[in-house]
Amino acid sequence: MGNFCFREEYVENDVVKLKFDEDDLQATAISIQGRETKSMAKLSDFKRIKMLGKGAYGRVMLVEFEKNGKQKLYAMKILEKKNIKKESQIRHVLDERKILEKANSNFVVKLRYAFQNNSRLYFIVDYMQGGDLYYHIKSQSSVPDHFIKFYAAEILFGLQHLHSMNIIYRDLKPENILVNQSGHIKLSDFGLSKILENYNEKAKTCCGTIDYLAPEVLGSDGYTYTCDFYSLGCLIYEMYFGKPPFYSRDKKQMIQNRSVRLVPFLELCSKDARDLLTKLLEVDPSKRLGRKGAQQILDHAFFKDLDLTLMKELKIQAPITLITPENYIDFRILKEKIPKTASNIEKLKTFEGFTYFQKESQDS
Repeated sequence: MGNFCFREEYVENDVVKLKFDEDDLQATAISIQGRETKSMAKLSDFKRIKMLGKGAYGRVMLVEFEKNGKQKLYAMKILEKKNIKKESQIRHVLDERKILEKANSNFVVKLRYAFQNNSRLYFIVDYMQGGDLYYHIKSQSSVPDHFIKFYAAEILFGLQHLHSMNIIYRDLKPENILVNQSGHIKLSDFGLSKILENYNEKAKTCCGTIDYLAPEVLGSDGYTYTCDFYSLGCLIYEMYFGKPPFYSRDKKQMIQNRSVRLVPFLELCSKDARDLLTKLLEVDPSKRLGRKGAQQILDHAFFKDLDLTLMKELKIQAPITLITPENYIDFRILKEKIPKTASNIEKLKTFEGFTYFQKESQDS
């Protein structure tokens, strides 16, 4: 990972800490709403291979699923029920579960299975062999224009899909953008996402990652989908200049700077990039590019050299090639010891409606 970027999660709710242990490998999934267990996955169907990553809201492992003689690799996200107690935390978990199931885009991670036992919740999603975009940005001394344009467009395709379902992403950052074997990206981790009742509704919870947070998210008047486009501006800026705009180790200063200072260094990039970043990093969301939707941004001259129609169909070769999975794993995580849990596990809340399985015909 990079050696200068500092990440800080900014969330009103308590941080959810996660664990995984050997005892859970034999645990049985809880059947919800009378579905037949033979159609569902359970924990013993998955062979643990190695740790992929961890964060404030999840621990992710690479697992191998074997059923009916078929084997396939997946990523397993594990949540501890004992740390999900507040009503707001429960709502976030169930919203993530809904989003993962309903999303149907080439640019958003898809849920394959979801199940639970007495102590934990499990999301099974597609394994993305190329790691995250953060790695690929930081591994280059200078990120070329065609790389930035290509992945900015693919991110916009993902955001466009989420917004069409009345979902605000709220945590767009390079660590949440995963790369598949073909070098294309998928948005992941919807633990902070918000499902709105309608397109005009405003969200009010202050959450996200400070480095990429839109100014209006910190206010009291609420905010809409355009906060995701400000975050996109921060991400594009980081690809050009190595760190997000207004970056400072003093978080209060960074928040203040984005509201009162002009975006620095823009004279160092092309005219089209300068214009795009100025309009995405507009403090006033009512004047920000994207206020009429993601297509307004895709129509900008910055993307004029791209065939967006073919890109949406994954018919354009991605800039990232020659994916070797071992290159994109934090080996410090692999060495981490997984704590044991006491054998007398307390039976905790059953999350109604959490269990999910995808039919064989869909699981391609």
